Formats: sequence, structure tokens, C-alpha cells
Amino acid sequence: MNKKIVPLFIFFCILGGELADAQTNVDSLLNAAILKARHGKYDEALQEASRALKADSTRADIYVFVANVYSWSHKNDSALIFMEKAKEMNYLNDDFYSSYLNILLRSNDYQALVKAAEEAEKNGYSDTKDLLVKQLIAYGETGAYEKGIKLAEQEKYKHYLANDTIDQLYTALLLNKRTNLVALSYSLDMFDNADPHHLVSMGYSKKIATGNTLAADIYYAHRFSKNDFMIELNDYWTIYKKNYLQIGFGYATNAHLFPRYRMGIEYFFTPADKWETSLGVRYMNYPNAANQDVFIFTGSVGKYVGNHWISVRPFYVLQNDLQSLSVVIKYRLYGKNPMNYWGIEAGVGNSPDDILTTSQSSFNELLSYHIKVEKNFKLNRISDFNIRMGYMYEQINQNSTKQYRNRYMVEAGYKYRF
Repeated sequence: MNKKIVPLFIFFCILGGELADAQTNVDSLLNAAILKARHGKYDEALQEASRALKADSTRADIYVFVANVYSWSHKNDSALIFMEKAKEMNYLNDDFYSSYLNILLRSNDYQALVKAAEEAEKNGYSDTKDLLVKQLIAYGETGAYEKGIKLAEQEKYKHYLANDTIDQLYTALLLNKRTNLVALSYSLDMFDNADPHHLVSMGYSKKIATGNTLAADIYYAHRFSKNDFMIELNDYWTIYKKNYLQIGFGYATNAHLFPRYRMGIEYFFTPADKWETSLGVRYMNYPNAANQDVFIFTGSVGKYVGNHWISVRPFYVLQNDLQSLSVVIKYRLYGKNPMNYWGIEAGVGNSPDDILTTSQSSFNELLSYHIKVEKNFKLNRISDFNIRMGYMYEQINQNSTKQYRNRYMVEAGYKYRF
């Protein structure tokens, strides 16, 4: 070997070894960071990843990892900054788009998610199922229901409808696109030593604009050998994202069984992810009662945990000098499709939301305990059926004395969207 070449050969061997060692060190730091992230030690993972980037700032995969850690730490703004750095390095592979789409989804930036999904498809993102899921979510959240439906119905995607998640997203798009809903329900209340009570209702609602739905319900009641009708109108007006205002007004024809007027306003809002709360006030007028005017202050707190949902709703009732408090607790266990669920309801006090109970006009003086079990199930993509059975141990006024009786409840309802 030429004597001049030998020193150069030795130099490059040493340099190659040092580069290999440096690369090994970067990989070691990254592996350590990954291990800490898996154990939820996100701050320590970021420190290790930062050291790796100082050793080699050209590693786009490390930028993507750092972005994911920030996102898992609920710092999506920081996560997107690091995703942009990886994008500037033209790191547009499956690793990038898988992370990018998930981060945009966690940040609830659905407009950006639509664009990112289109970009991922254009650049050959190979996880077709994941891409379809993200696109259907984005189209649903941005109100582009028709786009999402057409996408899912493309021949190349039809077989994915066998997947529960995709089927559920597709069904939600169909339901949101259908702006009309018809609901029918029937309630039968039976007693030990009294004639049964009947209540029939028919409702119609329509989305008249983005974030605004009008609903009309007609109630018919028969009990105590009397008949009565009530018409009620409700307007559901979205204020911001999932926060909306409900305004209602009801009128009864003769007010023998229903209040003559029933009015209410309630604001529903989401203080945090998976939480829902509300605050409201209602007024009812019973012209045939000694205490004609009833004011009700109410609200609710609900929480989703996985496929479980639980809600608590108290009612503070003010009727002249009479005051009372009632509480209703509801729980639901959802199946893979949200139309399929089991539910249970328990309450103390006569709930002013129960139109059968409020028609007694003296509910504020009385006490009751009730429990209901319900099953709601999907008939097809646009209709569902509900059946409920319950028991109430209720207080009544009998010959100027307060007594208890048993009430057995059976209820059924049907909803159809078109």
C-alpha cells in the first residue's frame, strides 16, 4: 500500500468509528427516552430526546417523537411546532402522518385535520384504515357530512364498514345529515287500587340552520276519567362548539292534567373533555291549583368514562311558601354503537321533568322514590327503539292525609330520522 495512503486510511477509519459511536449514542438516548415515555415519565423523556437532538439535529424521527410526547402531555401547540420541523426536513412518511393526524385530532383542530388527511393520502400514507377514520371524524366535526358519506361509500372503502369504529362514524354522518326527526312514545302507569294512567307523545324536530334545531311536541294524557293536551315548542341554539341554549314554551288546552303554561331556559356547556353541565330555570302555571305558580331551579353534571355515562340532576322547587329539593341520577352503559345502551335511573322526590308527576300540581308537597331500567337499541342506521320499566313508591294526598302507594311504569319510544 502506498505510504501516503496509509495515514488517510487510518484517519477515515478513526472518523468512521467515531461517527458510528456517535450514532450509537444518539440511538441509545432515543431508546432511553422512548422507555421513559412508555412509563409516563414525559418530562424525563423530553430531556433524553433533547440530548439526542443536540448530538444529531438532523434526526427528523426524534422531532416526531418529541412532538408525540408533548401531545401526550396535552401540549399540542408545542407538539405541532416539532411536527413542522420534521416536515421541513421532508420527513413525509407513515411515521410522520400517523403522528401528525393523531396530534391534530387530540388538539381538536378539525379543519387542519381535513387538510392533513388529504395531504397524507396524496403522499401515499399506507395506513388506509387509520386515514379513513381520521377523515370521517374530521368531516363529521366540520359539518361536511356529505363528503364523509361519499368517502365511506366509495367502492375501495366499502369493506371497511364492517369495522365497528368506521361503521359508527359513518352512521353518525348519516344521522347528522338527516335534518328531520320524528319521535313517538307511550307511557302506562299502573297502581294497586286505581285506574291506570296513559300518556302519549308525538314529536318532530328539524335542524333549520347550522347549530340551530327547532322541536315541537304534542302530549295527550288520560287519567281520572279526564283528557288533556299540551303543545310544547323548544329551540336548541348552539352558542359555541358543543355549548348550547335550550328555550321552551308549553301550553295546555284545559289544564286539567297539565300545567296551563310551562316555560324554561337552560344552558348546556362542556367545562372539560368528557364532562357536560347545565344550569336552568323553569316556570309552570296551574290555574286550578291553590298554589298556581311554580318556579324550578335546576342543572346537571354528567361525565363520560369510556363507554360509561353518569349524570346527576337536582331540582329546587319554589311554590309560594313551599320549597323542596329532588334529585335524579342516571347511568348508561353504551355498546359499540351509541344507539345501543342499557340505562338505569333512580330518584328521590317528584321530578318536575316527569310530565305525569307535574300534572298533579301538588308534587311540591309530596315525596317519592323511583327506579327505572331502560334498553335502547338500534333498529337500523336511522331509527332506534327504547323501552323502559320502572317502579315508584310515591306519596299522595288521600282524604287530606298523606299516604303512600305503588306505581308500576312501562314506557316505549321510537325515533326515525329522515
